Amino acid sequence: MKLINKLFPKGLAGKLIRFVIIFVLCMGIVFVAMTRILIANLQKDIQNEEVEREKSVDEQYIKSIEDQSKQSLMLLSTWAADRTDDEFWTLDHDIRVLAAQVQDVFIHPERYERNPVYEPEKENGGLPSLQLLYAGERDSIDPHTLEMMERLSNLAPIMRETLCGNEGFTLDVYICTPDGVTLAMDEYSDRKFDDSGKVKAYDPTIRPAYKGAVSLGDMYITSAVHSYFYDFNEVVFACPVYVDDELVAVVEASSQLGKIEKMLAERNVGEYGFSVLIGRDGQLICSQRTEGELKLRDDPEEDIRNSVNPGLKQMIESGLNGENNVDIVEVDGEKYFAAHSPIETFGGTQLSFAYVAEMTAPANTIRMIMKTSTVFVLLGIENELNNHSLRLILALLIFMIAAIFLMSSIAKKRVRPIQQMTGAVKELVSEDMDFEMKDVYRTGDEIEELAEAFGVMSGRLKEYVAEIVANTAEKEKMKAEMDAASQIQFKMLPSVDPDAQASNGYELMAAMATARAVGGDLYDFYFLDEDKLVLLIGDVSGKGITAALFMALSKQMIKSQILLHRGDIVEAMNEANRRLCEESADAMFVTVWIGVLTLSTGQLEFVNAGHMYAAVKRGDADFVLEEDNHGLLMGALDFATYSLNTTTLQKGDILYLYTDGVTEAHNRSDELFGDDRLLAALNENKDASPKELDRIVRERIEEFCDGAEQYDDITTLCIRYTGKEQISAVET
Repeated sequence: MKLINKLFPKGLAGKLIRFVIIFVLCMGIVFVAMTRILIANLQKDIQNEEVEREKSVDEQYIKSIEDQSKQSLMLLSTWAADRTDDEFWTLDHDIRVLAAQVQDVFIHPERYERNPVYEPEKENGGLPSLQLLYAGERDSIDPHTLEMMERLSNLAPIMRETLCGNEGFTLDVYICTPDGVTLAMDEYSDRKFDDSGKVKAYDPTIRPAYKGAVSLGDMYITSAVHSYFYDFNEVVFACPVYVDDELVAVVEASSQLGKIEKMLAERNVGEYGFSVLIGRDGQLICSQRTEGELKLRDDPEEDIRNSVNPGLKQMIESGLNGENNVDIVEVDGEKYFAAHSPIETFGGTQLSFAYVAEMTAPANTIRMIMKTSTVFVLLGIENELNNHSLRLILALLIFMIAAIFLMSSIAKKRVRPIQQMTGAVKELVSEDMDFEMKDVYRTGDEIEELAEAFGVMSGRLKEYVAEIVANTAEKEKMKAEMDAASQIQFKMLPSVDPDAQASNGYELMAAMATARAVGGDLYDFYFLDEDKLVLLIGDVSGKGITAALFMALSKQMIKSQILLHRGDIVEAMNEANRRLCEESADAMFVTVWIGVLTLSTGQLEFVNAGHMYAAVKRGDADFVLEEDNHGLLMGALDFATYSLNTTTLQKGDILYLYTDGVTEAHNRSDELFGDDRLLAALNENKDASPKELDRIVRERIEEFCDGAEQYDDITTLCIRYTGKEQISAVET
């Protein structure tokens, strides 16, 4: 009995001993039983089903390799297409922005100074320079066209940024007119001369890009075409510009085909893989193949679907339908894994090809090695398991006897430090959180490491608690500072006084909801004299503290200039813009609508500096967006000038001003609130008070967004003109 009590003590030590014995015994029995069953099954399977097994394994293995190859290629193709689309989208976006500026020059030529434009000069080679190109002689250029080219030269900074801001992807930027005159920006002035030293005549209207853009009526991207001035192929982006449905210009930019081919080659799979770009009409824009079905055509507009095999044709059509897919197709008699992904920028698709034999060769080699080794392994396992079963039974008996004696002595010794450590760890919950290292813990194994870890942990707990306290205090301080900044910003905005409104012949409300703690929108209203009320609303680019500071600067700058120029808002805006350009940092700018309302007559003079059109209700009619003469946004170009708009408000007429945070509010599907929904909300109760009208608009925005996070401030200003003799109360 004493021996049994020694071997099986109470507590954790006894539990460990019993656990080891039971565990070893159970594992031994289970292992011996499973070994015998496994041997019997293996012998039967090897004799009766070896051939069928190998066939099934081969089929599944080959299918698995193909599936993995397709999946990997599909992921790579999607990534490569996205990268290609990013490159094309950047140039597409830059051209559309430039086209919008060109359209503004043709609509408002008086806003742009005439600057002389010159023909290419050889000494400008290698430098971005503005050049005038034409099809005939310079004297034959229509004077009006030459005048517009001189005014378009004001867009040189934008053209230079489009040329230089895309890491070498953009080759040149052209603005072409229907009568064959071109304003060019590139670094190749020295390559536009013929052998006699005369500038080569250039007629853009006969080039594929120009004709394609005019025919499509939108952005057009050519296939690979030979450059007119340079001895290489290029891909040209072209966007038509219309004024009153009349073509006035085509904006073009090109990229060297070699650049695009290099970009595609960097994303190829394997030594024999390649990629091609297909246009929306099936034309081959770019290909790395020099022979066969996918080589570049002599006719760049040819639909290659008419000259390739059916499988490849189906793959191309699926890609042009905007689908992502991968399959095995034949190209020039060889099998390839082919994946296609859409290129949304120009409505085409990118096809990535990987050579099937190259992709599956390593896997097939491994499969044969595995098949050969499996036979030998199974035979070896069968013999070894038979011998091992006998050895295991004998070893199990010896191990159990030794384990009983060994675990009995070890458990007692090892459990003692753990018991003491358990008591010490329980005290870690006390305020001092100290864990003292004692000699009993120095066992030279994991127990000692655990004790040291507890010691380190107790020290770090103290540090973490102190750090948490400090961080909490710092966050509270930052929150308080942001709250203070938000309060200061809102205090800078004027408050609505209903009594003052009623006595002066108008009803007004204004409100701003920022997307962050502080925002970049602004509004203001104040009297120049007893009869003239200034109304202001604006939207600063960007968000956060920077935008809020620029908002404060813009608001104060405009107000000081209005007061200084005694209500001449055109001169005041011109001067304020020049000063903001001097003060602006990090390319900050602001859109502004500012007007002066004469309360005795209802006459409204206003200037629109790139801001949203006002929504106006006149008489019993519905709210509509009244277009006006737009100027450039403030703080961007110091030479910008602004024009005066004049209208007259009758009693009861309502003017609703807002920032783009209203119409660009979006729901969870990224659908915009838009002008139509704004007008529909205003016309729900069009005769309501300004405050009620604004409440309806904001409720409709909130319902439309359905909880989607908004990224722009929402600011509104609404005024009803009642005339000085009319007294009306307005809710605050």
